[in-house]
Amino acid sequence: MKKAIISFLIAILCALILHSCADHDDPQLAPIDTSQIKISATVKDFPNASWLAESEQITISVSNIEMTAPKGVVLRSISLIAQSASGKYLIDDKPYSGEPLEFKIPLNGMKGRINFSLRGNLIKQNSRDAEVIIKDNIQTIVFSENPKFECEAWLYFSVKSKSTSGEEYSKTFEVKSTDHFTIHVPGSELYWEPASGTASTLELTIGSGATAWSPNTSFDCTIPFTAIGHSSGDPSTLKLTIPNTPGSLKDQQLQLYVQTVYYGTWENVTIDEFKLLNVFSIVEKGYRTSTQAPELRN
Repeated sequence: MKKAIISFLIAILCALILHSCADHDDPQLAPIDTSQIKISATVKDFPNASWLAESEQITISVSNIEMTAPKGVVLRSISLIAQSASGKYLIDDKPYSGEPLEFKIPLNGMKGRINFSLRGNLIKQNSRDAEVIIKDNIQTIVFSENPKFECEAWLYFSVKSKSTSGEEYSKTFEVKSTDHFTIHVPGSELYWEPASGTASTLELTIGSGATAWSPNTSFDCTIPFTAIGHSSGDPSTLKLTIPNTPGSLKDQQLQLYVQTVYYGTWENVTIDEFKLLNVFSIVEKGYRTSTQAPELRN
């Protein structure tokens, strides 16, 4: 009797499995008509960067999901598919219950240009399963490491002045950036004290230049422009008159802007032109006049 009951239950289970398969996988059944189905959603990916490293991960969230479909069609799950040069593969398939979904994708093992797409998996009784694209072309580039960029900038100074006694001062010099953010200008090269009379102003002509490169990639670089002033729209050469007083250049609060454009191919990926605006503060180094009192020593 016990064996008969077990056999009966197994038979029922098999029938249910076969019926389920027939509902969704039987090639004799007509597929769901996806032309009548529309799924909208808010899709966000983070970080939304030009490229990422294999050591990072990307998060794709899906919210505000709404579906327009004939009666009986059910959104069973949402799949995340990745496609690269090596092929297409399933990242994850999450059952849909009406709540927002979030996919976290470690990028370890991925490389190159990756295209992610979100697919809605549909079921309907007495119909074959179908899928619709919710969002396609979620692209990112994965490198073995993040590209690094370096920029060295310099300024050319021409300083002219004339004292009340007729003495003339003329000097040229060049200074380079000391880090990614600063160009130090020595006050001893700018300001002067005439032998007689006074010199109240300095006439400055400041030119600019730069070089840039990527130390860990094979990308090439060009520099479309440099600018001296308070915006990237200022000229590359600046002429101005300042007081012949230490700190006067600092008071101008000038900056050097260097536009760099990187391009080329690295790790079999050709990137679009990548623009980077480098901004350097122009600051003064200390200046000590000869009229300062000497240090007293015991």
